[in-house]
Amino acid sequence: MSKLTERVYLASPVWTQKLGVHAFGWYWRHRRLGPAFEKHQREYIERESWSSDRFQNYVEECLRNQLLRAFQNVAYYHHKFREYGISEQDIVKFRIDDLPRFPLLEKPFVRTNPELLLTRRAAKHPPRCFQTSGTTGTPLRLYWDFECHQHTIAVRAARSFRWAGVGYREPRAVVAGRAILDPKRNLPPFWRFNVWEKQLYLSAFHILPQNMPDYVAALNKYRPVTLTGFPAALSVLAKAIEDAGLRPLKPRAIVTTSEALRPEMREIIERVFEAKAYEEYGSVENCVLATECEHGRMHVHPDFGFVELLRPDGTAAGPGETGEIVVTGFANTSQVLIRYRIGDLAQWSAKPCPCGRTLFPVLEAVVGRQEDVLLFPDGRGMMRCEFLFKDLPGVAEAQVVQESLTHLVINIVPSVQYGGSEADMIRTRMRSRYGLGPDYQIEVRRLEKIPRERNGKFRPVVSHLNIQSVAQGAARANNNVTR
Repeated sequence: MSKLTERVYLASPVWTQKLGVHAFGWYWRHRRLGPAFEKHQREYIERESWSSDRFQNYVEECLRNQLLRAFQNVAYYHHKFREYGISEQDIVKFRIDDLPRFPLLEKPFVRTNPELLLTRRAAKHPPRCFQTSGTTGTPLRLYWDFECHQHTIAVRAARSFRWAGVGYREPRAVVAGRAILDPKRNLPPFWRFNVWEKQLYLSAFHILPQNMPDYVAALNKYRPVTLTGFPAALSVLAKAIEDAGLRPLKPRAIVTTSEALRPEMREIIERVFEAKAYEEYGSVENCVLATECEHGRMHVHPDFGFVELLRPDGTAAGPGETGEIVVTGFANTSQVLIRYRIGDLAQWSAKPCPCGRTLFPVLEAVVGRQEDVLLFPDGRGMMRCEFLFKDLPGVAEAQVVQESLTHLVINIVPSVQYGGSEADMIRTRMRSRYGLGPDYQIEVRRLEKIPRERNGKFRPVVSHLNIQSVAQGAARANNNVTR
Protein backbone atom coordinates (compact mmCIF):
# COMPACT_ATOMS: atom_id res chain seq x y z
CA MET A 1 0.00 0.00 0.00
CA SER A 2 1.48 3.36 -1.04
CA LYS A 3 1.76 6.25 1.43
CA LEU A 4 -0.93 8.21 -0.45
CA THR A 5 -3.29 5.21 -0.54
CA GLU A 6 -2.72 4.64 3.18
CA ARG A 7 -3.51 8.28 4.01
CA VAL A 8 -6.71 8.16 1.95
CA TYR A 9 -7.70 4.85 3.54
CA LEU A 10 -7.12 6.02 7.13
CA ALA A 11 -9.10 9.22 6.49
CA SER A 12 -12.08 7.31 5.02
CA PRO A 13 -15.26 6.34 6.91
CA VAL A 14 -15.50 2.83 8.34
CA TRP A 15 -17.73 1.46 5.55
CA THR A 16 -15.23 2.65 2.91
CA GLN A 17 -12.36 1.10 4.85
CA LYS A 18 -14.22 -2.23 4.96
CA LEU A 19 -14.62 -2.16 1.18
CA GLY A 20 -10.92 -1.31 0.87
CA VAL A 21 -9.98 -4.28 3.08
CA HIS A 22 -12.12 -6.58 0.90
CA ALA A 23 -10.32 -5.35 -2.23
CA PHE A 24 -6.95 -5.58 -0.50
CA GLY A 25 -7.79 -9.11 0.65
CA TRP A 26 -8.79 -10.21 -2.85
CA TYR A 27 -5.46 -9.04 -4.26
CA TRP A 28 -3.39 -10.76 -1.58
CA ARG A 29 -5.38 -13.99 -1.80
CA HIS A 30 -4.72 -14.01 -5.55
CA ARG A 31 -1.02 -13.28 -5.01
CA ARG A 32 -0.45 -15.67 -2.09
CA LEU A 33 -2.72 -18.65 -2.71
CA GLY A 34 -2.45 -19.50 -6.41
CA PRO A 35 -1.47 -22.79 -8.12
CA ALA A 36 2.17 -22.56 -7.00
CA PHE A 37 1.00 -22.45 -3.37
CA GLU A 38 -0.89 -25.74 -3.70
CA LYS A 39 1.99 -27.40 -5.55
CA HIS A 40 4.69 -26.38 -3.08
CA GLN A 41 2.55 -27.18 -0.05
CA ARG A 42 2.02 -30.76 -1.30
CA GLU A 43 5.75 -31.14 -1.97
CA TYR A 44 6.78 -29.87 1.48
CA ILE A 45 4.40 -32.32 3.15
CA GLU A 46 5.59 -35.19 0.96
CA ARG A 47 9.28 -34.57 1.72
CA GLU A 48 8.71 -35.05 5.45
CA SER A 49 8.44 -38.81 4.82
CA TRP A 50 11.62 -39.09 2.72
CA SER A 51 14.68 -41.01 3.81
CA SER A 52 17.65 -39.03 5.11
CA ASP A 53 19.76 -39.79 2.02
CA ARG A 54 17.01 -38.75 -0.40
CA PHE A 55 16.38 -35.55 1.52
CA GLN A 56 20.11 -34.71 1.69
CA ASN A 57 20.45 -35.25 -2.05
CA TYR A 58 17.47 -33.00 -2.70
CA VAL A 59 18.90 -30.15 -0.59
CA GLU A 60 22.26 -30.55 -2.34
CA GLU A 61 20.51 -30.37 -5.72
CA CYS A 62 18.67 -27.19 -4.66
CA LEU A 63 22.00 -25.61 -3.70
CA ARG A 64 23.62 -26.69 -6.95
CA ASN A 65 20.73 -25.32 -9.05
CA GLN A 66 20.76 -21.97 -7.24
CA LEU A 67 24.53 -21.66 -7.61
CA LEU A 68 24.28 -22.46 -11.32
CA ARG A 69 21.46 -19.95 -11.74
CA ALA A 70 23.61 -17.31 -10.07
CA PHE A 71 26.68 -18.09 -12.18
CA GLN A 72 24.79 -18.23 -15.49
CA ASN A 73 22.23 -15.44 -15.00
CA VAL A 74 23.58 -12.89 -12.48
CA ALA A 75 26.62 -10.93 -13.64
CA TYR A 76 27.66 -10.07 -10.06
CA TYR A 77 27.93 -13.74 -9.05
CA HIS A 78 29.54 -14.75 -12.35
CA HIS A 79 32.44 -12.38 -11.74
CA LYS A 80 32.55 -13.00 -7.98
CA PHE A 81 32.70 -16.79 -8.34
CA ARG A 82 35.46 -16.51 -10.94
CA GLU A 83 37.34 -14.21 -8.58
CA TYR A 84 37.22 -17.05 -6.02
CA GLY A 85 38.48 -19.54 -8.61
CA ILE A 86 35.11 -21.24 -9.10
CA SER A 87 34.14 -22.36 -12.61
CA GLU A 88 30.83 -23.56 -14.00
CA GLN A 89 32.21 -27.10 -14.06
CA ASP A 90 33.00 -26.83 -10.34
CA ILE A 91 29.36 -25.95 -9.70
CA VAL A 92 28.10 -28.83 -11.85
CA LYS A 93 30.10 -31.19 -9.58
CA PHE A 94 29.08 -29.30 -6.40
CA ARG A 95 28.65 -31.12 -3.09
CA ILE A 96 27.47 -29.57 0.18
CA ASP A 97 30.97 -29.75 1.62
CA ASP A 98 32.09 -27.36 -1.15
CA LEU A 99 29.88 -24.52 0.07
CA PRO A 100 32.57 -22.81 2.22
CA ARG A 101 34.53 -22.14 -1.00
CA PHE A 102 31.86 -19.65 -2.09
CA PRO A 103 31.95 -15.98 -1.03
CA LEU A 104 29.75 -14.56 1.71
CA LEU A 105 27.13 -11.96 0.79
CA GLU A 106 27.10 -8.90 3.06
CA LYS A 107 23.87 -7.18 4.08
CA PRO A 108 25.20 -3.65 3.27
CA PHE A 109 25.78 -4.83 -0.31
CA VAL A 110 22.21 -6.15 -0.56
CA ARG A 111 20.97 -2.89 0.91
CA THR A 112 22.75 -0.67 -1.59
CA ASN A 113 22.83 -2.92 -4.69
CA PRO A 114 19.69 -5.10 -4.67
CA GLU A 115 19.25 -4.87 -8.45
CA LEU A 116 22.71 -6.41 -9.02
CA LEU A 117 21.38 -9.67 -7.54
CA LEU A 118 18.55 -9.96 -10.08
CA THR A 119 18.76 -12.48 -12.89
CA ARG A 120 18.96 -11.04 -16.41
CA ARG A 121 15.29 -11.78 -17.03
CA ALA A 122 14.18 -10.26 -13.72
CA ALA A 123 16.32 -7.17 -14.36
CA LYS A 124 14.46 -6.59 -17.65
CA HIS A 125 11.04 -7.17 -16.10
CA PRO A 126 11.43 -6.68 -12.32
CA PRO A 127 8.87 -8.40 -10.07
CA ARG A 128 7.18 -6.47 -7.29
CA CYS A 129 9.61 -4.77 -4.92
CA PHE A 130 8.97 -5.01 -1.19
CA GLN A 131 10.83 -2.51 0.96
CA THR A 132 11.47 -3.01 4.63
CA SER A 133 13.56 -1.24 7.24
CA GLY A 134 14.60 -4.51 8.83
CA THR A 135 15.47 -4.67 12.50
CA THR A 136 18.23 -2.05 12.18
CA GLY A 137 15.96 0.58 10.67
CA THR A 138 17.92 0.40 7.40
CA PRO A 139 15.88 -0.15 4.21
CA LEU A 140 16.18 -3.31 2.14
CA ARG A 141 14.59 -3.70 -1.30
CA LEU A 142 13.55 -7.25 -2.08
CA TYR A 143 11.96 -8.55 -5.27
CA TRP A 144 9.42 -11.40 -5.19
CA ASP A 145 7.43 -12.70 -8.12
CA PHE A 146 4.13 -14.58 -7.64
CA GLU A 147 5.90 -17.95 -7.62
CA CYS A 148 8.26 -16.87 -4.85
CA HIS A 149 5.46 -15.36 -2.77
CA GLN A 150 3.28 -18.48 -3.03
CA HIS A 151 6.29 -20.69 -2.29
CA THR A 152 7.04 -18.86 0.96
CA ILE A 153 3.41 -19.06 2.09
CA ALA A 154 3.29 -22.75 1.18
CA VAL A 155 6.22 -23.71 3.42
CA ARG A 156 4.60 -21.85 6.35
CA ALA A 157 1.30 -23.61 5.66
CA ALA A 158 2.92 -27.05 5.42
CA ARG A 159 5.34 -26.76 8.32
CA SER A 160 4.44 -23.89 10.68
CA PHE A 161 0.63 -24.03 10.56
CA ARG A 162 0.26 -27.76 9.90
CA TRP A 163 2.67 -28.68 12.70
CA ALA A 164 0.56 -26.49 14.97
CA GLY A 165 -2.53 -28.50 13.96
CA VAL A 166 -4.20 -25.80 11.85
CA GLY A 167 -4.65 -24.99 8.17
CA TYR A 168 -3.58 -21.79 6.45
CA ARG A 169 -6.95 -21.50 4.68
CA GLU A 170 -8.88 -21.79 7.95
CA PRO A 171 -10.11 -18.56 9.64
CA ARG A 172 -7.33 -16.66 11.38
CA ALA A 173 -6.87 -13.44 13.33
CA VAL A 174 -3.80 -11.20 13.05
CA VAL A 175 -2.29 -8.66 15.45
CA ALA A 176 0.69 -7.01 13.77
CA GLY A 177 2.10 -3.66 12.70
CA ARG A 178 -0.30 -2.67 9.91
CA ALA A 179 -2.39 0.42 10.72
CA ILE A 180 -5.93 -0.70 9.82
CA LEU A 181 -7.57 2.43 11.25
CA ASP A 182 -6.47 5.87 12.39
CA PRO A 183 -4.50 5.44 15.65
CA LYS A 184 -6.18 8.60 16.99
CA ARG A 185 -9.63 7.06 16.54
CA ASN A 186 -11.19 6.12 19.90
CA LEU A 187 -14.48 4.61 18.75
CA PRO A 188 -15.01 0.96 17.78
CA PRO A 189 -14.74 -1.13 15.73
CA PHE A 190 -11.01 -1.62 16.26
CA TRP A 191 -10.79 -4.39 13.68
CA ARG A 192 -11.38 -5.07 10.00
CA PHE A 193 -12.26 -8.34 8.25
CA ASN A 194 -10.75 -9.72 5.03
CA VAL A 195 -13.54 -11.95 3.72
CA TRP A 196 -11.42 -13.47 0.93
CA GLU A 197 -8.98 -15.10 3.36
CA LYS A 198 -11.30 -15.27 6.38
CA GLN A 199 -8.76 -13.07 8.14
CA LEU A 200 -9.61 -10.81 11.08
CA TYR A 201 -7.22 -7.86 11.45
CA LEU A 202 -7.04 -6.58 15.04
CA SER A 203 -5.50 -3.15 15.56
CA ALA A 204 -2.22 -3.23 17.49
CA PHE A 205 -2.59 0.49 18.24
CA HIS A 206 -5.79 0.53 20.30
CA ILE A 207 -5.07 -2.19 22.85
CA LEU A 208 -6.53 -0.82 26.09
CA PRO A 209 -8.69 -2.61 28.68
CA GLN A 210 -11.70 -0.37 27.92
CA ASN A 211 -11.50 -1.35 24.22
CA MET A 212 -11.35 -5.07 24.88
CA PRO A 213 -15.12 -5.77 24.66
CA ASP A 214 -14.93 -4.84 20.96
CA TYR A 215 -11.84 -7.00 20.37
CA VAL A 216 -13.34 -10.00 22.17
CA ALA A 217 -16.69 -9.56 20.40
CA ALA A 218 -14.87 -9.67 17.04
CA LEU A 219 -12.93 -12.79 18.05
CA ASN A 220 -16.12 -14.48 19.20
CA LYS A 221 -17.99 -13.47 16.04
CA TYR A 222 -15.41 -14.63 13.49
CA ARG A 223 -14.09 -17.56 15.57
CA PRO A 224 -10.51 -17.71 14.20
CA VAL A 225 -8.91 -21.14 14.28
CA THR A 226 -5.44 -19.55 14.40
CA LEU A 227 -4.23 -16.39 16.13
CA THR A 228 -1.07 -14.94 14.60
CA GLY A 229 1.10 -11.86 14.97
CA PHE A 230 4.01 -10.28 16.78
CA PRO A 231 4.59 -11.92 20.19
CA ALA A 232 4.82 -8.59 22.01
CA ALA A 233 1.54 -7.39 20.46
CA LEU A 234 -0.20 -10.66 21.32
CA SER A 235 1.08 -10.54 24.91
CA VAL A 236 -0.11 -6.93 25.34
CA LEU A 237 -3.51 -7.95 23.93
CA ALA A 238 -3.70 -10.94 26.27
CA LYS A 239 -2.88 -8.76 29.29
CA ALA A 240 -5.50 -6.17 28.32
CA ILE A 241 -8.17 -8.88 27.90
CA GLU A 242 -7.24 -10.32 31.28
CA ASP A 243 -7.34 -6.88 32.93
CA ALA A 244 -10.79 -6.31 31.41
CA GLY A 245 -12.02 -9.57 32.96
CA LEU A 246 -13.05 -11.06 29.60
CA ARG A 247 -12.62 -14.52 28.07
CA PRO A 248 -12.45 -14.91 24.29
CA LEU A 249 -13.30 -18.12 22.47
CA LYS A 250 -10.25 -20.37 22.25
CA PRO A 251 -8.34 -20.68 18.96
CA ARG A 252 -6.77 -24.06 18.21
CA ALA A 253 -3.27 -22.61 17.99
CA ILE A 254 -1.26 -19.41 18.16
CA VAL A 255 1.59 -18.82 15.68
CA THR A 256 3.96 -15.96 16.47
CA THR A 257 6.20 -14.29 13.90
CA SER A 258 8.82 -11.56 13.34
CA GLU A 259 10.36 -11.46 16.81
CA ALA A 260 11.35 -13.73 19.67
CA LEU A 261 8.62 -15.29 21.80
CA ARG A 262 10.00 -14.74 25.28
CA PRO A 263 8.91 -17.07 28.12
CA GLU A 264 6.85 -14.41 29.92
CA MET A 265 5.05 -13.60 26.66
CA ARG A 266 4.33 -17.25 25.96
CA GLU A 267 2.96 -17.76 29.46
CA ILE A 268 0.35 -14.97 29.35
CA ILE A 269 -0.62 -15.63 25.71
CA GLU A 270 -1.25 -19.33 26.38
CA ARG A 271 -3.00 -18.64 29.68
CA VAL A 272 -5.47 -16.07 28.34
CA PHE A 273 -6.22 -17.69 24.98
CA GLU A 274 -6.04 -21.25 26.36
CA ALA A 275 -4.12 -22.49 23.32
CA LYS A 276 -0.54 -23.57 22.63
CA ALA A 277 1.77 -20.96 21.10
CA TYR A 278 4.20 -21.92 18.34
CA GLU A 279 7.13 -19.66 17.54
CA GLU A 280 8.27 -19.10 13.97
CA TYR A 281 11.68 -17.74 12.93
CA GLY A 282 12.10 -16.36 9.44
CA SER A 283 13.12 -13.27 7.54
CA VAL A 284 11.73 -10.94 4.92
CA GLU A 285 14.53 -12.11 2.61
CA ASN A 286 12.76 -15.51 2.49
CA CYS A 287 15.96 -17.51 2.83
CA VAL A 288 15.37 -19.27 6.13
CA LEU A 289 12.50 -20.73 8.12
CA ALA A 290 12.48 -22.43 11.50
CA THR A 291 9.28 -23.53 13.22
CA GLU A 292 8.33 -25.10 16.53
CA CYS A 293 7.04 -28.65 16.77
CA GLU A 294 4.62 -29.91 19.40
CA HIS A 295 7.55 -30.35 21.82
CA GLY A 296 8.51 -26.68 21.61
CA ARG A 297 11.76 -27.32 19.72
CA MET A 298 12.71 -25.00 16.85
CA HIS A 299 13.38 -26.97 13.63
CA VAL A 300 15.15 -25.51 10.58
CA HIS A 301 13.78 -26.44 7.14
CA PRO A 302 16.82 -27.01 4.85
CA ASP A 303 14.61 -27.74 1.82
CA PHE A 304 13.45 -24.09 1.93
CA GLY A 305 16.82 -22.48 2.60
CA PHE A 306 20.19 -23.85 3.62
CA VAL A 307 21.48 -22.58 6.99
CA GLU A 308 25.08 -22.40 8.15
CA LEU A 309 26.18 -21.29 11.63
CA LEU A 310 29.70 -19.87 11.38
CA ARG A 311 32.38 -18.90 13.87
CA PRO A 312 34.14 -15.54 13.40
CA ASP A 313 36.89 -17.34 11.44
CA GLY A 314 34.34 -18.71 8.97
CA THR A 315 34.42 -22.32 10.15
CA ALA A 316 31.25 -24.18 11.12
CA ALA A 317 30.08 -23.78 14.72
CA GLY A 318 29.46 -26.98 16.65
CA PRO A 319 26.39 -27.92 18.71
CA GLY A 320 25.88 -25.55 21.64
CA GLU A 321 28.31 -23.03 20.16
CA THR A 322 27.03 -19.61 19.09
CA GLY A 323 27.52 -18.90 15.41
CA GLU A 324 26.48 -16.34 12.84
CA ILE A 325 23.49 -17.37 10.70
CA VAL A 326 24.40 -17.53 7.00
CA VAL A 327 21.64 -18.54 4.60
CA THR A 328 21.14 -19.55 0.97
CA GLY A 329 17.53 -19.29 -0.13
CA PHE A 330 15.80 -21.51 -2.70
CA ALA A 331 12.39 -19.86 -3.09
CA ASN A 332 13.48 -16.66 -4.81
CA THR A 333 14.78 -17.41 -8.30
CA SER A 334 14.60 -13.76 -9.43
CA GLN A 335 16.77 -12.11 -6.79
CA VAL A 336 19.37 -14.66 -5.70
CA LEU A 337 20.86 -14.57 -2.19
CA ILE A 338 23.76 -16.99 -1.63
CA ARG A 339 25.60 -17.35 1.68
CA TYR A 340 23.86 -14.23 2.93
CA ARG A 341 24.88 -12.88 6.34
CA ILE A 342 21.41 -12.22 7.69
CA GLY A 343 22.60 -10.59 10.93
CA ASP A 344 21.39 -13.03 13.60
CA LEU A 345 23.25 -15.45 15.83
CA ALA A 346 22.14 -18.95 16.85
CA GLN A 347 23.19 -22.31 18.27
CA TRP A 348 22.60 -25.83 16.99
CA SER A 349 21.16 -28.15 19.60
CA ALA A 350 23.10 -31.21 20.71
CA LYS A 351 19.90 -32.96 21.80
CA PRO A 352 17.62 -34.88 19.42
CA CYS A 353 13.98 -33.83 19.42
CA PRO A 354 11.37 -36.29 20.76
CA CYS A 355 9.15 -35.49 17.78
CA GLY A 356 11.38 -37.68 15.58
CA ARG A 357 11.65 -35.20 12.68
CA THR A 358 15.33 -35.90 12.19
CA LEU A 359 15.44 -34.34 8.71
CA PHE A 360 15.03 -30.91 10.27
CA PRO A 361 17.90 -29.85 12.57
CA VAL A 362 17.08 -28.12 15.84
CA LEU A 363 18.14 -24.63 16.91
CA GLU A 364 18.82 -24.42 20.62
CA ALA A 365 18.63 -20.64 20.68
CA VAL A 366 18.37 -17.65 18.35
CA VAL A 367 20.24 -14.59 19.64
CA GLY A 368 19.67 -10.95 18.83
CA ARG A 369 15.99 -10.78 17.87
CA GLN A 370 14.43 -9.63 21.13
CA GLU A 371 12.89 -6.18 21.20
CA ASP A 372 11.51 -4.28 24.15
CA VAL A 373 7.97 -3.00 24.17
CA LEU A 374 7.42 0.77 24.11
CA LEU A 375 4.54 2.03 26.21
CA PHE A 376 2.44 5.20 25.93
CA PRO A 377 0.85 7.13 28.82
CA ASP A 378 -2.65 5.75 28.09
CA GLY A 379 -1.41 2.15 28.34
CA ARG A 380 -1.06 1.37 24.65
CA GLY A 381 2.04 -0.49 23.58
CA MET A 382 4.01 -0.71 20.36
CA MET A 383 6.48 -3.34 19.32
CA ARG A 384 7.91 -2.58 15.89
CA CYS A 385 9.27 0.70 14.52
CA GLU A 386 10.10 -0.03 10.87
CA PHE A 387 7.50 2.45 9.64
CA LEU A 388 9.52 5.34 11.11
CA PHE A 389 12.43 4.79 8.75
CA LYS A 390 10.80 3.37 5.63
CA ASP A 391 11.73 5.23 2.43
CA LEU A 392 14.39 7.24 4.30
CA PRO A 393 17.67 6.30 2.59
CA GLY A 394 19.37 9.06 4.60
CA VAL A 395 19.12 6.86 7.72
CA ALA A 396 21.77 4.12 7.77
CA GLU A 397 20.93 2.73 11.23
CA ALA A 398 18.35 3.58 13.86
CA GLN A 399 17.39 2.73 17.41
CA VAL A 400 14.37 3.77 19.47
CA VAL A 401 14.93 4.26 23.21
CA GLN A 402 12.15 4.92 25.72
CA GLU A 403 13.48 7.04 28.58
CA SER A 404 10.12 7.62 30.29
CA LEU A 405 6.39 7.42 29.59
CA THR A 406 6.56 10.81 27.84
CA HIS A 407 10.12 10.87 26.49
CA LEU A 408 11.41 8.95 23.49
CA VAL A 409 14.94 9.14 22.09
CA ILE A 410 15.51 8.04 18.50
CA ASN A 411 19.15 7.47 17.63
CA ILE A 412 20.02 7.62 13.95
CA VAL A 413 23.24 7.15 12.03
CA PRO A 414 23.11 9.33 8.90
CA SER A 415 24.10 7.88 5.53
CA VAL A 416 25.71 9.81 2.69
CA GLN A 417 22.17 10.53 1.44
CA TYR A 418 21.18 12.32 4.65
CA GLY A 419 19.47 15.60 3.78
CA GLY A 420 18.60 17.07 7.19
CA SER A 421 14.81 16.71 7.01
CA GLU A 422 14.75 13.11 8.22
CA ALA A 423 14.49 14.02 11.92
CA ASP A 424 11.34 16.08 11.37
CA MET A 425 9.86 13.30 9.22
CA ILE A 426 10.53 10.71 11.94
CA ARG A 427 8.93 12.88 14.63
CA THR A 428 5.90 13.57 12.41
CA ARG A 429 5.42 9.88 11.67
CA MET A 430 5.60 8.96 15.34
CA ARG A 431 3.09 11.60 16.42
CA SER A 432 0.74 10.84 13.54
CA ARG A 433 0.78 7.06 13.96
CA TYR A 434 0.07 7.15 17.70
CA GLY A 435 -1.81 10.43 18.10
CA LEU A 436 0.85 11.92 20.40
CA GLY A 437 0.39 15.50 21.57
CA PRO A 438 2.94 18.29 22.00
CA ASP A 439 3.68 17.27 25.60
CA TYR A 440 5.18 14.00 24.40
CA GLN A 441 8.92 14.56 23.87
CA ILE A 442 10.46 12.93 20.80
CA GLU A 443 14.18 13.58 20.60
CA VAL A 444 16.18 12.57 17.51
CA ARG A 445 19.92 12.22 18.05
CA ARG A 446 22.53 11.86 15.32
CA LEU A 447 25.29 9.38 16.19
CA GLU A 448 28.32 8.06 14.37
CA LYS A 449 27.43 4.53 15.47
CA ILE A 450 24.67 2.85 17.52
CA PRO A 451 26.24 1.34 20.68
CA ARG A 452 26.62 -2.44 20.31
CA GLU A 453 26.08 -5.16 22.89
CA ARG A 454 28.49 -8.00 23.62
CA ASN A 455 27.23 -10.04 20.66
CA GLY A 456 28.18 -7.21 18.31
CA LYS A 457 24.56 -6.25 17.58
CA PHE A 458 22.33 -3.50 18.89
CA ARG A 459 18.75 -3.74 20.03
CA PRO A 460 16.49 -1.74 17.67
CA VAL A 461 14.02 -0.95 20.46
CA VAL A 462 15.06 -0.36 24.07
CA SER A 463 12.86 0.52 27.04
CA HIS A 464 14.18 1.76 30.36
CA LEU A 465 10.74 1.31 31.93
CA ASN A 466 9.48 -1.56 34.03
CA ILE A 467 6.94 -2.52 31.38
CA GLN A 468 4.74 -4.76 33.49
CA SER A 469 4.37 -2.38 36.46
CA VAL A 470 3.83 0.68 34.26
CA ALA A 471 1.30 -1.16 32.10
CA GLN A 472 -0.65 -2.26 35.17
CA GLY A 473 -0.65 1.29 36.54
CA ALA A 474 -1.85 2.73 33.24
CA ALA A 475 -4.57 0.08 32.99
CA ARG A 476 -5.80 0.90 36.52
CA ALA A 477 -5.83 4.63 35.71
CA ASN A 478 -7.79 4.08 32.49
CA ASN A 479 -10.27 1.82 34.27
CA ASN A 480 -10.86 4.54 36.89
CA VAL A 481 -11.46 7.12 34.16
CA THR A 482 -14.03 4.98 32.38
CA ARG A 483 -16.04 4.13 35.48
